[in-house]
Amino acid sequence: MLPTHDDIVAITQSVMATVLELNPEECASLPGEPRADRVTGCIQISGQWKGAVVLETTTEFATLAAARMLAIDEQKVTDADQQDAIAELTNMVGGNIKSQVPGPSFLSLPSVTTGLDFDIRLYRAVCVDNVPLRFEDLPIRIVMCESLEQGD
Repeated sequence: MLPTHDDIVAITQSVMATVLELNPEECASLPGEPRADRVTGCIQISGQWKGAVVLETTTEFATLAAARMLAIDEQKVTDADQQDAIAELTNMVGGNIKSQVPGPSFLSLPSVTTGLDFDIRLYRAVCVDNVPLRFEDLPIRIVMCESLEQGD
């Protein structure tokens, strides 16, 4: 059984509250137009169940996350700090989702991409949930994809 939409919301809120002391709220949708300052983390799940978890947000949220995780001033956050923070948040959300899919399953290392001129394509996978959240004016989207090729 896969995690429900509400499970993904609860997992994301729990990770953000525990690690960042933030309380993002689910929202109906996020702006449809891509933003130039997009930061996207992706982690693959393999094993009995195959899929991926994608965390999309902005550099502004990545800066806030990095500052809180590293206990430094936001003005001192580097691009590498932003990427590390999003990689770690993607890993934590993905790990919690992995614990709710059929196992045994394993996580890949997270990857992080920044900017606008890119497209993530997960080969032979379909989106099973798209969870838009917002902390103040900062968007956070969790996308869960399932491979069309399941099982070992």
